[in-house]
Amino acid sequence: MQKLNTHTIYQLAVMVHPLTEIERTPIKTNRLLWMMSRARFQLAKHVKDDGIFSPSLKRAAGALLREFQECGLPEDVTGIVGDQNADALAWQVYAVSQKAKEFETVMANEMPGLAIYSVFQHGIFSTDDLITHADHHIPEKLRGPITDKAKKDIAEAGRCLAFELPTAAAFHMWRALETVMDRYYFALTGKSFEDANITRNWGEYIKALREVGADEKITVFLDHIRAEYRNPISHPSETLESDDAFTLFGTALSAIQQTSKAILATVPSTVDEDDEGAIAEGVLPELAIMPDTTKKKTAS
Repeated sequence: MQKLNTHTIYQLAVMVHPLTEIERTPIKTNRLLWMMSRARFQLAKHVKDDGIFSPSLKRAAGALLREFQECGLPEDVTGIVGDQNADALAWQVYAVSQKAKEFETVMANEMPGLAIYSVFQHGIFSTDDLITHADHHIPEKLRGPITDKAKKDIAEAGRCLAFELPTAAAFHMWRALETVMDRYYFALTGKSFEDANITRNWGEYIKALREVGADEKITVFLDHIRAEYRNPISHPSETLESDDAFTLFGTALSAIQQTSKAILATVPSTVDEDDEGAIAEGVLPELAIMPDTTKKKTAS
């Protein structure tokens, strides 16, 4: 998936369309060459392997580009020199005009079928932020204890929200929260849930956290999420609406931030809890090498 700069489509049209009208009045050779050069520059953006053009549109663009070459357009535009007053040859004008018209015809037929969609903003969340880096909704000073895996799940949840896949968004947020729960247990005990042979379900995870002195506010919040939100929507018969998914996104982010803050509280008092870099550099080295234990399916 890539973000499309729609202005490039406008620029392409502005450069190609005038070539369809060059038969109406005489045109100088240098003028025609410069027009072809500008059109070639815009076409080149879309005929690449990762361009948005369909195969048939790429073929039409290729035919137009070959016509430019046959009409004497050099690879280096600085090579466009000659008699400024020389008229372009009739066959050149006709050939370029026809290929440009054929390209426009194919483009008019193909563009409506391209997979281009408009994604609307949801609530106060920026659409671009949801798609590209939803994990940045976590304050920077609290990101240190959050693993790359958890960040990836948060990012995936953001994309799901943007593209109106609410149930999938919740799935990824619960995965991210579970990873951070495991991180918290490791910070308190030096063991992951798996290392401690904790049964793979949230109820047991929360019970284990309570037994090792986890912050009660966090365990109560996690248990509320488990009973009222996560468990009910884990069943195949349940689906979420987009509005509900955004509410749960905020809820999960809140729980992740609170848990991350609690993890930072386990840092020795000689270390500034706001120093995310210190954690990454080894103040809590055991967190950096903590194994990923959240790949298996988790029960309720």
